[in-house]
Amino acid sequence: MRVFLLISLLMGAAIVFYFSWLPRPNLAIYGVLPDWLSTWTDAQQNQNIRTAVPLLILGLLSGVWLSITKQVWRNWVLSWLLLLAVVSVAEAGQVLIPLRHFDWGDIVCGGIGAGTGLSVVGLVRLSRLLEIKGA
Repeated sequence: MRVFLLISLLMGAAIVFYFSWLPRPNLAIYGVLPDWLSTWTDAQQNQNIRTAVPLLILGLLSGVWLSITKQVWRNWVLSWLLLLAVVSVAEAGQVLIPLRHFDWGDIVCGGIGAGTGLSVVGLVRLSRLLEIKGA
């Protein structure tokens, strides 16, 4: 399970880089995603939010891995910073791509997504720890 989660995290980061560094920001033209999803991601009002979704998933996966390996809370913060670094590097790389642009909003939304995913799993872990201590 640990290896599966670690591989999933690495693949997730690779997917973030892949979609961030495509030459054009409109994902529908690539035919990689289902039509309904590429329509949603390409809508102007979802341009920043679409960054939060994969980071939310990565935050959930990170939280599960941190829980399974019984990491201290400090490592949860380090994991969030690592996910924030992933989205920051992905965004910074867009400076080198002619039709893409750097957007602080993507980094903020990605950080919120990652933090939300980690928080959900962290709250479940904390409630279970409190349950065990109260029992």
